[in-house]
Amino acid sequence: MKRKLLSLQMICVLLSVNFVPVIGYADELTQTESGSNNIEEGTTETTESSSTEDTTTPTDSSSTEETGTTESTNTSTESSEEVQPPASSHEEVPVAPQPSAPIETTVVPEQPVQPTVDHAPTEAQLDQTIKVVKNEPTETFIRRIGEKARAVGQKNDLYASVMIAQAILETGSGNSDLSQQPYHNLFGIKGEYKGEKVVFSTQEDDGSGNWYTIDASFKKYPGYKESFEDYAKLMKEGIDSNKTIYSGTWKSNAVSYREATKSLTGVYATDTSYDQKLNAFIEEYDLTEYDKEKPSTSTSGIIVSDSHPDSDFKEYTGETYSGSEAYAAGNCTQYVYNRIVQLDGSVETTMGNGMDWGSTGKANGYEVSNKPKAGTAVSFQPTVAGADGTYGHVAFVEHVYDDGSILISEMNVAGLGIVSFRVIDKDTANTLAYVTPK
Repeated sequence: MKRKLLSLQMICVLLSVNFVPVIGYADELTQTESGSNNIEEGTTETTESSSTEDTTTPTDSSSTEETGTTESTNTSTESSEEVQPPASSHEEVPVAPQPSAPIETTVVPEQPVQPTVDHAPTEAQLDQTIKVVKNEPTETFIRRIGEKARAVGQKNDLYASVMIAQAILETGSGNSDLSQQPYHNLFGIKGEYKGEKVVFSTQEDDGSGNWYTIDASFKKYPGYKESFEDYAKLMKEGIDSNKTIYSGTWKSNAVSYREATKSLTGVYATDTSYDQKLNAFIEEYDLTEYDKEKPSTSTSGIIVSDSHPDSDFKEYTGETYSGSEAYAAGNCTQYVYNRIVQLDGSVETTMGNGMDWGSTGKANGYEVSNKPKAGTAVSFQPTVAGADGTYGHVAFVEHVYDDGSILISEMNVAGLGIVSFRVIDKDTANTLAYVTPK
């Protein structure tokens, strides 16, 4: 009887060895002791994450410019002003509040690679153990920042795909407090930006594994564009002690994004799998599309961007103006209101749904016509050119082409709060109502 009991216990022990735990976490990609990595996106609960050394981010994400890594719960990041060799670096982990909108994702565990007596697992084998499960929140975040990354990458000889992947990983797909308004810090870079900063409590390692809490200043940017530009400056100019420390990320030095991510590993981040995690994001979300010189349009003709070369007006700033709260946040009506005010125009706060702007405009004494005109609000009736079947749609006319077609900017077509551009053909354009701001 004792022998039978013992064998049952042994069976339980042996069976338990085969269970692969699934660790839930947001933007962190955790690595199992066996050498396999499970990547999760979002910002739910976490264990340990990659550590970067040139930055530290508060709130849930890893950082850079100093570059950061996360080691606390809820997407935290660490960074340091100056990059030191990993062995002697002082890694910081932010004490971060719970992200406001956690991303739930599914992790697909892979079978760990078992080394043989004679051969260790190859890099390619290890790379295969990391898998990202695509989800809508991350896709929305990519649409929000992608064109900004493309523009900065083209200008600075950098891979936009790598920058976007880092932003996803460092911020938990934009869920860390530091990455959101009003801070817009996508990479956890410390210091001040044009005199603007925000202070977060972080934890710092004294070099002996002992952690202590300090208050650290992080750069506060007016928007994501400035965050990308400042990050690019770091990549191009390096740090005081080593001006070319990040030269391996330059397109002129790296023939592929994989070489660029490899050059960041052990330099920007101490995590030995940092490049594999970035590569997994790049491949799953086809981020190399953003490495191309020009954006591609979707089948519906939508270009997700805050600017367009054909526009007659200055770039949209994303600023929210007084009175915009009268309209639904992140929707077409609020966007058009803010766009008009940004360009020194004036429009009522009671224009109604998108389809109502023409009739409401007339009732309030605005010039309303069916003739396309740049700088006007253009109202679509339900279902016209893809407008909502109940509320219709309103957009801003950025340019009128010689053939009579129009370029419009709009919001909430590619996703809530996301600005995009479309060209509306001449025949459709002549059926719409154009409201000239006062």
